[in-house]
Amino acid sequence: MSTINTGLHLLWPTPIGIYRYDQADIVNAALVEEFAGIREDQERQRGVAPGGPFFSSDDDLLTRVKNPDWNRLVQFIVNGIAQTVEQVNAEHWAGRVQELTVGLEGLWFQVAGGGAAHDVHTHGNCSWSGVYIVQIDPPAEREQHPVYGAANGVTRLYGPHFTTLGGAFVDVGNAYLQQPHLDVDQVEGQLLVFPSWLMHQAMAYNGDRERVIISFNAAIHGSDGDQMFEYAAR
Repeated sequence: MSTINTGLHLLWPTPIGIYRYDQADIVNAALVEEFAGIREDQERQRGVAPGGPFFSSDDDLLTRVKNPDWNRLVQFIVNGIAQTVEQVNAEHWAGRVQELTVGLEGLWFQVAGGGAAHDVHTHGNCSWSGVYIVQIDPPAEREQHPVYGAANGVTRLYGPHFTTLGGAFVDVGNAYLQQPHLDVDQVEGQLLVFPSWLMHQAMAYNGDRERVIISFNAAIHGSDGDQMFEYAAR
């Protein structure tokens, strides 16, 4: 049992990390071209019509793409995950985790346009997930869309209380709960890291250029194993 002091306590926060890759101008354009070739091959293998408004690749990019710029981007993603994990867990680790390993359990790209969206979902078999933006129209252009407006192509994160708000009583006392989602704007070269249990979706997108992203799942392991708490019967 933990000793809890008097006063306000903000329990179970939802951590996210946002980072910008300073080499995005070098790698992104080449990735768009390489992903187009991979898409063509996989659409042929799957027997689907080419060039649809939405495409999701196999999750084997970690071994499929091979060049130094790609390797540096992957390292940037791994570093962003590690930085987020270390900061949010520092107090809970309490010096018991000296080194960690970030295991990318899946790495794939998605292409969207023509109003395509990815509905609300979470990611399984991992503890962290995220999105890296390879290509998208600039924010000022996307927000001019006559239907989607400022939500055009953004990643929308839903707070853990979202599912309980349908029948919730609303007054000034729970005003802090009445913004159940956060829209994260999309900027080329931006990395977003979030807990895999967090509900999220890619909002409908329409622009001059397709929205191309890299998604990933990650598992985090300590150098001395992952068991930090006793599993005694209670």
